[in-house]
Amino acid sequence: MSDEMNKKLLSRTLANKMRYRDFDIEDFLSDEFFIQWVKNPGEETNHFWMKWIENNPDRKHILQKAREIIMLVDYRTRYELSDQAYMDLYENIVEKSNKVGSDRRHIQWGIWHKVAAILFLAFSTVYSINYFTGLDSKKDQAQQVTKWLSVYNPAGQKYRFKLDDGTIVHLNSESSVEYPETFDPSRRVIRMKGEAFFNVAKDKDRPFIIETENNQVKVIGTSFNLKNRGNFELALEEGKVEVEGETGEIISLLPNEMLIKNKNGDVSITAYDPMEVFGWKEQHLIFKDDTFQEVVDKIEAWFGVKVISKITVESGWSYSGKYHDKPLSQVLDGISISSEFEYKIESKTVTILNPQTK
Repeated sequence: MSDEMNKKLLSRTLANKMRYRDFDIEDFLSDEFFIQWVKNPGEETNHFWMKWIENNPDRKHILQKAREIIMLVDYRTRYELSDQAYMDLYENIVEKSNKVGSDRRHIQWGIWHKVAAILFLAFSTVYSINYFTGLDSKKDQAQQVTKWLSVYNPAGQKYRFKLDDGTIVHLNSESSVEYPETFDPSRRVIRMKGEAFFNVAKDKDRPFIIETENNQVKVIGTSFNLKNRGNFELALEEGKVEVEGETGEIISLLPNEMLIKNKNGDVSITAYDPMEVFGWKEQHLIFKDDTFQEVVDKIEAWFGVKVISKITVESGWSYSGKYHDKPLSQVLDGISISSEFEYKIESKTVTILNPQTK
């Protein structure tokens, strides 16, 4: 689904967000915005539903059950509906649901018939694909019912967790990882956006594969930092990795090497500073010849604030500094002293001012 369509759904849902408080499982199964979040989570939808769970903890179990049901019918084909077809489909489901009588048993019966029909369609499609491609149907059916989980970190937060195979993931702010509750017997596949450090559990019989927007990283047992924000940057600490691009080219990395693939297509392999690349997971905020905009971006992501600048920055301005587990005020103090500006903090907003205008 396009970003424009997702924003339309978000706008429509925000206008009626209070109605979710009274939703039961069958209501969530017929809600287009909820289904879109489960199938294709994004920054805006993740933020909405995380806040909703936070504000409605007593309804969390109902939402999770509905999410599990929708995930069951995700047989992961690569075919997608157009935006218009998507809207027509779910509006049709909602319209039909609203026509059901007031008897609650009838509502439940109608919804579960829909679920059964969708499940039948999903499994029938998978069976047809397996028949014509010669794939192992039992293996695909096992993947069919695998429960996928999602972790998203908003700005200002970091999170460390362990996967089913023992792999440890350090997830940076404004980043997300999707992974199966239980890995496939032949390989371990996850998806990620943003930045994360991985310490992958060794398993020579099951390669660990990370899928990003345009690349695929394949490892067996190793540790590395992967950043996928505009540019693709992979810094290998130990072990060995292979990176496969959209056109099938494969690049191998050795320890202490960093692969950078720019948006313009340029590719390079260089050495790197471990503190600069890995330091974030140990609460080290590093600035190294950063432009003013880069400094602002790092502060906003690190502390979860909005920075408003009312100063004019000279061309060629840069800043370098290291802060270990320091509060926002101390970081701003250090930058402002060398850059001769003042600031004020109001809730989650930082305003940068010229001294004479404060």
